[in-house]
Amino acid sequence: MDRFETFATWIFIVFGALIIAGLMAFGIAADDKPVFLFAFAAACSAFFLGFAVIFDQPRLYGLILFVSFVLIAGSVTAIVT
Repeated sequence: MDRFETFATWIFIVFGALIIAGLMAFGIAADDKPVFLFAFAAACSAFFLGFAVIFDQPRLYGLILFVSFVLIAGSVTAIVT
């Protein structure tokens, strides 16, 4: 990876971690178990994104990223309802 791709990856990781950590913190503060569990599952699946990048598996990366987005959407849906 060149310098710009590394920078973009770090931005993605930092903002992704802030969003997921914020959802987890909201779930704890609001004492809402489904919100926390969806956000925690999204954080666990996002952890495996690094392995997909290291082993150069773009399809696996896309699949795990899609799963993370679905779990984040489930967490936001649990907040709204």
